Formats: sequence, C-alpha cells, structure tokens
Amino acid sequence: MSEQAQGAGARVNRGGNAFPSPDWNGDWKGPDASHGMTLRDHFAGQALSGLIGGSHHEMATVAETNNTTIIKVGASLAYAYADAMIAARGAS
Repeated sequence: MSEQAQGAGARVNRGGNAFPSPDWNGDWKGPDASHGMTLRDHFAGQALSGLIGGSHHEMATVAETNNTTIIKVGASLAYAYADAMIAARGAS
C-alpha cells in the first residue's frame, strides 16, 4: 500500500518501527542495525491472521461487487484495521 493510499497528498501514519535492534556494537545507525518493520505492517499482519481465519463469505461478496479478488479485499481490510489501531493509540 502506498504512502499516499488514503487520498491525494495524504500521508499514512505508519506508527514508527516495530522490533528495532541495534547492531552488534550497540549503534542504532551501524551497518548491521535493523529498524524492523513498521508498526502498521505488524498490526496489519495480526489483523490478517484473524481475517484469514474467519468467514470469507463477506469478503467474497465485497470482492465480487468490486470486481477484485478476495486476497486484495483481505489485504485492504487488514491495513484498515492497522490504521484504526494506530489512530486509537493516539486518541488516549
């Protein structure tokens, strides 16, 4: 999903890094440092697990109505859940 997926010029809040780790020397900017995946991607992966494990009937209906695939509908829903989770974190 692109950085501007929510409309022209809109920026998606990716929630920062999930699971960052320094390199072996404790340097966060060293060649072996990892900033991890974004928190948004992590949340989307968690949501996708539930979506895949649940009933596919509703997603199949949405896919058929929008002339797309159930996989694309599931991925879009997963990121919608992730965006809502990130927004809820900032609301408290």
